[in-house]
Amino acid sequence: MLQHLLRFSLLLFLVTGIAYGLHLYINQLFFDVSVELINFAYKFNVGFTFIFTTSIILASEKLKDQLGFIYLLGGAVKLGIFAYLIQTSDVSISKSVFLHFFVPYVVCVILELFYVIKLLNAANFRQDK
Repeated sequence: MLQHLLRFSLLLFLVTGIAYGLHLYINQLFFDVSVELINFAYKFNVGFTFIFTTSIILASEKLKDQLGFIYLLGGAVKLGIFAYLIQTSDVSISKSVFLHFFVPYVVCVILELFYVIKLLNAANFRQDK
């Protein structure tokens, strides 16, 4: 389990770090948009993904039958919390800057899916009969 946590943490921070660097570089080249939303989106998505997926990894032994449902519920909670934080903060999301949230969201969802699928494939459901 500790090995899964270490691998996931390394993969998450490496991939999102590269995506963040590319996102900032492209933003500076082609757009003149404030990086405040980009920073918020990456912090929120990486933080939530780290906490959520770490919880799934830790619970994967005892709750392996419910991992898929937990993942789906976590995705809905993630979007709900993000919408609440956007509504209560100074940051406004227009259609022109929606991609600044969508890029880190997709990167984090892909990493979450990758690890949840890996955990589900490793689970031995036949042994529980």
